[in-house]
This record gives sequence, structure tokens and C-alpha cells, in this order.
Amino acid sequence: MTAAISDNTVTIFQLDKSPVRGRAVHLGDALNEALGQDRYPAEIARMLGEAMMIGALVARALKFKGRLIVQCHGTNEGAVSLLMADCTTDGNIRGYARWDEEQLKMIRLDSRNPGAKTLLGGGTFSMTIDQGLDADQYQGLAAIEGDSLAECAEHFFMQSEQIPTRIKLACGQVQLPGHDPHWRGGGMMIQRIAADETRGDTDDDWDTALALFDTLSDEELIDPDLSQNKLLYRLFHEGGVRVVEQSGITANCACSRDRLENTLKSFDEAALLDMADDGMITASCEFCASDYVFNVADILN
Repeated sequence: MTAAISDNTVTIFQLDKSPVRGRAVHLGDALNEALGQDRYPAEIARMLGEAMMIGALVARALKFKGRLIVQCHGTNEGAVSLLMADCTTDGNIRGYARWDEEQLKMIRLDSRNPGAKTLLGGGTFSMTIDQGLDADQYQGLAAIEGDSLAECAEHFFMQSEQIPTRIKLACGQVQLPGHDPHWRGGGMMIQRIAADETRGDTDDDWDTALALFDTLSDEELIDPDLSQNKLLYRLFHEGGVRVVEQSGITANCACSRDRLENTLKSFDEAALLDMADDGMITASCEFCASDYVFNVADILN
């Protein structure tokens, strides 16, 4: 095992004696910043944090420079109409959710801890791989299945890639002595490597890995004093576990004043005047909630 890196890290690992590969994620201040602290109700912040962890787990394993977008589109039966996590292959995360406050209040009357299927009311779960302007996008789509976002992602992998996958995610607020409550998250994902003539029958090895994986608790995933390396050793040391790579995660929104200004310059004068209030246009980023104020006269010049 290599030296521990505790927070804001994705670890790619391999079980030495089993046909199992995996990834683990720990998020501390990066998750707290990406969620905007008090920007979202707790139920929605928790699910959005889980979506960003799924994105971080998958994006860091892609073999090209680009981004992975995790999206959930809910139905009228749920409170959340849209959940989006945007994660780049070099470790930047951001997220956004759109919800109906009255519908959320109704859900709270029936459930103290509503899961993904309840909050979304069903709908679709998708992952989109974006390699940039000159490349085609790839999107996989599956129905929302299961009470948690982890179960939705497991169903997605089974439907779209036929890869046996198990995922555990935990996201919650932690209060350390002398500090305000802050969001932390942790997750782990294991996948079965396809059998071949060399490996032979691997059913027992996969079942053993699943049994060990199922002992993983939410408390272990978000414990600020338990590093990824220590957690991996605790789970899998008897059969051998090897860290392949570790890399950092940062909360970083891609919005910028210049980019928004160029977008506004693509509109005609009538449209700009319609958007303006007393000659000024305010544009807000849905991901980080930053506001940018522009003078219409400056844009037209």
C-alpha cells in the first residue's frame, strides 16, 4: 500500500487474487464547496453528493481528456426534476439540482429519509461521456431502479455494459470540534473482470469479494480519520489489495465571465433588451450560483 491521502481523492485498486477491480472516493471540503453548504435541502444535497461521487469514480478511470456527466431526470411524482453532476477526467467536480419545494414537503410527511426513487419519482438515469467539441458524445440510459442512487448506477452498468458492479455511497454532514457542520462523502465501487481461460471459474472469488464489500458501513466511508488505504486494507487484506493509482478531486466550476459575455453577444439587440433590467443583465450559473452582471451597452459595442 502507498502512503495515505485522506481527502478529495479517488483511488483505483485491484484485488490481487480475485477477478475484481475497484475504485474508492473520499470527498471533504471539495464536496462541501460543490454543494454550496446550505444551498440545497439536506435530502437533495445528499443525493447530489452521491451523483458527484459516481461521476468522480467513473471519470477518473477514462483514458482520455474530457468529462463525464451523470444525470437523473425525475417525473411529476417526485420532488426532483433534474439532478446533474459534471466531472472532468482531471478531477474537477460540480453539481446542480432542480426541485419543487411543495412536493418535497409532501414527501417528508411520508418518509424521514426518502431515497432516490422517491425523490425523483422514477424517471431516467444516464451517463454521458464528452470528449470535446471535435468528438462524438456517448450516452448510456437506464430507468431509475432501486431506492438509492448507488442501486440506480448498478442497474445502469448491468443494462448498458453487462458488467457485474456493486457500489456503496455515503454522504452526510459531519461536525468536528471547533468547526461548523460540513458535508463529507465516501464511496466504493467494485466490478468483476470477465473470466478467461487463464482465470477459469471465478464465481467463488467474486462472491467472496461481495461478502467483504457488504460489510462496508456508511460510517467507515465518511470517517475523516480513516484513509482510503486503511479502509481498503481493512476490507481486503487477507486476499491482497493493490493500489494502482491515486489522484485528487477539486470543486471547480467551468463558468466564467468571458464565456457568458460571448454567449450574450450571440443574441440580437431585441433579445438583449428583453433580458435587461434598467440596462443591465444578470446571468447566474446554475452550478455554483455565481452572479455575473453585464451592461447591455457594453455587449452591443
